[in-house]
Amino acid sequence: MMKKKFVFSLFFLFGTLLSGNIMAQESIERSSVITKIGGKEYYMHRVKSGQTMYSLSKAYNVSIEEIEMLNPEVKDGLKSGHMLGIPVKPVQEPEKEAPRPVAVVHVPEPDPVAIEPHPSLEAEPELVVDQPQMENPVGHPSGNRAFYDGRARIVQHGEDLYDIALEYGIDLADFRQYNPGLSDTPAPGTRVVIPKVINENDYLVHSCERNERVSSLLKRWKVDENVCRAMNVSVGSYVFDNQVVLIPIQPITDFYWIQREGNEEGLIGVVGEFVEPNDFQEHRYLDFDFDMEDMPDCDAAPKNAYKRYHVALMVPLYLNNIENVEVSKDKAAKTKKSRVMSFLQFYEGFMMAAETLEEQGMKLDLTVIDVTDNTSTAQNALKTIENQDLDLIIGPFFGKSFDVIAEYAKTNGIAVVNPMTTRKSVIEDSPNVIKTKAGDVGMILTISNLVKNYYSDANVFIVSNEKPSDSVFLNQLEHHLNKAINEKVTVSGNEFLQFARNESEHLKMGSRLVRTIDVEGQVYSTGDFQRGRTREIVLSNKVKRYPYGKIGDVKSQLSGVRENVIIAYGEDNVFATQILNSLTQSADRFPITLICAPDWQKHEKLLMDNLLKMNAIYVSDFFVDYNSDETKRFVLRFRQKYVVDPQQFAFEGYDIGCYFLNALMKYGSDNLIDCLHCHQASMLHTNYRFYYKNYMNAKGNEGKENLYWSLYQYDKENIELVPVNPLKKPETNE
Repeated sequence: MMKKKFVFSLFFLFGTLLSGNIMAQESIERSSVITKIGGKEYYMHRVKSGQTMYSLSKAYNVSIEEIEMLNPEVKDGLKSGHMLGIPVKPVQEPEKEAPRPVAVVHVPEPDPVAIEPHPSLEAEPELVVDQPQMENPVGHPSGNRAFYDGRARIVQHGEDLYDIALEYGIDLADFRQYNPGLSDTPAPGTRVVIPKVINENDYLVHSCERNERVSSLLKRWKVDENVCRAMNVSVGSYVFDNQVVLIPIQPITDFYWIQREGNEEGLIGVVGEFVEPNDFQEHRYLDFDFDMEDMPDCDAAPKNAYKRYHVALMVPLYLNNIENVEVSKDKAAKTKKSRVMSFLQFYEGFMMAAETLEEQGMKLDLTVIDVTDNTSTAQNALKTIENQDLDLIIGPFFGKSFDVIAEYAKTNGIAVVNPMTTRKSVIEDSPNVIKTKAGDVGMILTISNLVKNYYSDANVFIVSNEKPSDSVFLNQLEHHLNKAINEKVTVSGNEFLQFARNESEHLKMGSRLVRTIDVEGQVYSTGDFQRGRTREIVLSNKVKRYPYGKIGDVKSQLSGVRENVIIAYGEDNVFATQILNSLTQSADRFPITLICAPDWQKHEKLLMDNLLKMNAIYVSDFFVDYNSDETKRFVLRFRQKYVVDPQQFAFEGYDIGCYFLNALMKYGSDNLIDCLHCHQASMLHTNYRFYYKNYMNAKGNEGKENLYWSLYQYDKENIELVPVNPLKKPETNE
């Protein structure tokens, strides 16, 4: 029988009971995080349990009324986790205050003692730009946000101010201060100044305008509603003038920014952990089926199936907040979106997997621990597991908590699975960490394998917004695609004649045939093919790469005699819509397959007809084939057990449970990580493919990263989404 233990944080109960008598008496340390909004500076203070309005007003030398005016939600009471904006005022009024450059908070060598700026020095941008520069900037020591030296940035087609702010982690107030008069939608080619700010947080600060809706904020900033609301627990549907809302951002850890040498425009190039193509030492093109002959074999030992395994599942259930859950019918929809309910289905899916493996004979001791984004819950989890001889840890889900557990797991030689992050940094110098979410390397290999197995003779394009942060990825993708396609493609004269007939029909020429045809920028005489003078043409084949602003060049080089594969790389809705609108007429004349990367499935308003016309293939880290018998059985079991339909986290929890628990039974805990490249299992929402060593940057001390992205497209007969296997060559009728 599987033994299951739930671990609750008893300290929370005692902390709550004693907060009024003890915590309120403790001094509050002022936050070191300061942001600037509308020319004024504000502390960003995250409320801790036991803190009161009175203690906050004393700590920050402001009145309770001033705090309430800026944060009206506190009138209903302080809640732990709230982020408050508090005006910056000196604790004491000194006779003379030493001036400090207005660099928000972060300068290369910060003074540990916060010194308030003299009023006469507020909002002088040149003080920021003239800060000492690093000769070879490689990022801030924290590693959480990129370093930039304050030069110009050129606005690309389709970008707006919010895109650039997200890219560099810059609050709009700072952005506008250095670019006076700049609109929210600057024209392509506009030069903007990127202020020298190092943002160490996982959020930006947005000062709201009057009558602004949260829905418009989400659309404008292109952020996930659940993540945004989790960071702004007190924000309703509307916001008020100058209300502070935190915009979640993904910390940049894989890249750092430097000025590109010899670039007069001051554009920024990215140098990341990917090496340049000419520096590849081995496995320049990885094919899972044919290019891994030196891969070590792993044999499943029968004795492993009879061992008892000790596993810890660390999932954020927010059990301390369970009493706040609304259960009335009219509050049901809101409850489903609450933090308390967010990851419940992951736990339920995992438990179904554990029960399935138990039925197959697995002996499992499972400890379920509630570990949230609060690192104190991770510290408490360590106290729970420190005396257990664990074979595997799954979770935590949040970065800082995961780092705490990962360090412990590394010291004790325990494999730990990160089920959520896309950051590659979690496996760096962490050989025991397993990252299940595929990243850039996996996308390059997945798309390259797809092209190699299905479209090796195709006319291949890469079209993107060409953001500086994407340059290394796009360079690598282009390199691998050139390895995947054939350098020379032979096309028969009959194909040219068929294209000539199609062009004649398009021009409504009746029985007449066009005299010449333009194929991929080259003009050919139709008569040569008619009279048999030219029986075939050999075309040179190389990947063509364009920014979206040159989509006209793409259309001028489309081929009428072979397939055109266009890889559209860009995940925002505007870019996706523009691509479809630009190519829809061309798809009437030319055979086009559009590869949509990444995650275009989230754009619900894209026209189905255009997607079908271009044989669109989605690239995503999540796809469930509801037509498969295995999925149907899982959905039925889940409904019967939990009286609700399974959502994304349920599938992910079930797959992670099945995959890794089954791997334990085959290879045991000692060989688990080293044998993942041999382990394959039937899964519902994706597949896992682990290479036996790090592919791009083999230092020998990295963990394992899943390299598989799901591909799927519409079946034109049934208009249903069906999976596409990039590793399997299509069947041909010979």
